[in-house]
Parts: sequence; structure tokens; C-alpha cells
Amino acid sequence: MEVIECSLKDVDRVAQLFNEYRVFYELADDLAASRGFIQGNLEKNASRVFLLLDDDQQPVAFAQLYPAICSLEMKPFYWLYDLYVAAAARKKGFARVLMTHLTTTLTAEGAQRISLDTAHANKAAQALYESLGYEREAQFITYHKILKP
Repeated sequence: MEVIECSLKDVDRVAQLFNEYRVFYELADDLAASRGFIQGNLEKNASRVFLLLDDDQQPVAFAQLYPAICSLEMKPFYWLYDLYVAAAARKKGFARVLMTHLTTTLTAEGAQRISLDTAHANKAAQALYESLGYEREAQFITYHKILKP
């Protein structure tokens, strides 16, 4: 098992998982658009993508994080926006391995924190995150305004 940080040479391997992730959230199956999105993010350094390979070097999970700055702490942090484990690879500890790798890597780089959101109904993810020391937000209320052209 190995975690790699993706570069442009890895786009095809992560695009398939990213497309499956989008389909999981009931969005259109569009491998070409998924590939273009990942490639664009990597080309612009807009996100960091980590891919977990099993013992046969097959991709089984990925995480995509977006860099941000905490102005109060004056330090960088990351939003973990996408985390996905292929259906056939679930309940084998891959998400925990990937999350542990992210924590180790980003801590070593001086990041102040990793923040994430998950659905209220996603109890398995909540249990994983809490078992890894993540704390549920209790101080702030999040608002969104959807911008339409």
C-alpha cells in the first residue's frame, strides 16, 4: 500500500475515482469533465490530490485538498473537500490510512489544521473523523450564498 501526491502524470488514475465520487453524489457520469477538472486543478496548483494505491499498485482511494490561510493564526491550512474510497475497497481501512498520511504530511509542512465537511447522514465518515481526533464544529455557524450569473 502506498500514498502518492498526484502530478499531471497521475490524472487518468485519479480521474476515474473522482468520476465515481461524483456519481456517488448523484451527479452525471462524465469521465472527460472529471479528468479536465483534476488536470486543471493540478496545472494551476489550485488543489493537492493524494492517491492511495493498494498492494497491486491499483488506485483505491483519493483525497483532494484546497489550500487556505487562517488569518488569526497566520498559518496555512487545508480544506479536505473530497475523500472517496472505491466501492470494492470499502471497510478495509483505506480511508484511515489516507487520512493518517494527510495528517502526517501536512503537519510536517507546518499546516495549522485540516478542516472538512461531511453530510449529517454520513455516520461512517463522522465516526472515522472523530476516531482520528477531529472535533465537530460547535463555535461557528456556516452560511452559504449561491452565486448565480
